[in-house]
Amino acid sequence: MAWFKQSDVEKPSKPSSLPDLLLETLNTLDRDSLILDKHGNAIFTTNNIDKLNLLKDGKIFSEEFLALIRVVRRTGEKQEASFELPRGPIGEGKREIQVSISMLSENGLVLIIIDDEGEKQRIDAVRRDFITNISHELKTPITALSLNSDALLEVKNEPDQVVRFADRIKQQAGRLNDLVQEIINLSKLQDADPLDVARNVNILDVVKEAINQCETNAEARKISINLEKEDAAVVLGNRDQLVMAVHNLIENAINYSSQGTNVTIVVEVNEEIVEITVKDQGIGIAQSEIDRIFERFYRVDPARSRATGGTGLGLSIVKHVAQNHGGEIKVWSAPGVGSTFSLRLPMIQEN
Repeated sequence: MAWFKQSDVEKPSKPSSLPDLLLETLNTLDRDSLILDKHGNAIFTTNNIDKLNLLKDGKIFSEEFLALIRVVRRTGEKQEASFELPRGPIGEGKREIQVSISMLSENGLVLIIIDDEGEKQRIDAVRRDFITNISHELKTPITALSLNSDALLEVKNEPDQVVRFADRIKQQAGRLNDLVQEIINLSKLQDADPLDVARNVNILDVVKEAINQCETNAEARKISINLEKEDAAVVLGNRDQLVMAVHNLIENAINYSSQGTNVTIVVEVNEEIVEITVKDQGIGIAQSEIDRIFERFYRVDPARSRATGGTGLGLSIVKHVAQNHGGEIKVWSAPGVGSTFSLRLPMIQEN
């Protein structure tokens, strides 16, 4: 069974044992809900339950969740708790939910109300940390712009020096623009959950669009981009975010490679996981730094990052996209040999 299916539950049009008014009320709430029969089968769910990855074959599979349901059945008393659910079958992505579980009737029906309030609190905490980080990162190009502007005023009667400092200002302005755009991109990822408004996304279309976006930079650096394998795959998620992630992987490979080398891309399906692999022949990454490369604003080679316009946010964005889609990002690298990044995502089955 694919992890993300449009529905894990054969939903009856209207369970005969449930009154219309109850179902209408549940459907109008701004929270998700489901009703279980005495055997634990979901006989009613609101639309977004599928995206929470709470059910498998129409039943809740989390042992922690099931234990709380048993307490409700045994005592008849309402129970509330918080749970962390995996966003997919792979990776470290989690989704925090708050649940309220209560008996609905004497014949064993259980009502579960689910609130994403815990996820909102997590996002607020991430945002506060993010603001602290960017305040430092923005200071560097802004300070450089100020210093070069002052220097430009001092040499206004020396044409050669004017050109020199004007060029520096242009470079710093470009870097600042790139940094602001990456900050906007990362902020959007932290605010929006792609699975809340998910669509079927064709991965080959995503990869080809990302390659097209990177062609100009690759040609300027005399680097070839080769798509060597093209397995068909569809995932559930946000197309723009996925294009951004693959673009960042390819752009990173180009920026850390030497002229005349190749960047190889493979799209391969294995056991309902699609793997997008980007391999370069670049400078490579030391093992001591592998664990840090997905941190916000971390740069393996700061000097090269300045030269290529790197912001230190590209790989952090890739990690966010992967986790938001229930996937993961893997890396292998060796100094002087190159790096291989693999973006792994759970597939859905096309109907």
